[in-house]
Amino acid sequence: MKTITIKLPEDESRYLDEFVREKNYPSKSEFIRNLIMERLDSVRKEKAGWMVLAQKSMEKVWGNKKDDEVWGKYND
Repeated sequence: MKTITIKLPEDESRYLDEFVREKNYPSKSEFIRNLIMERLDSVRKEKAGWMVLAQKSMEKVWGNKKDDEVWGKYND
């Protein structure tokens, strides 16, 4: 595993220590790692959702039957 370092103001660091202790997390590292993975997962899901919407939107354009009528006369 790769180690990274973050700096927090003293008040935030104390609050994090208390929170981790109260919620019975194994460590601050585990808590932060979980937060990061949750955020990255939500970003991936959001991007996937937008891709599905874009694909559905484009299907309306790609599946336009009038295109064949209009452009078919230029293929001859």
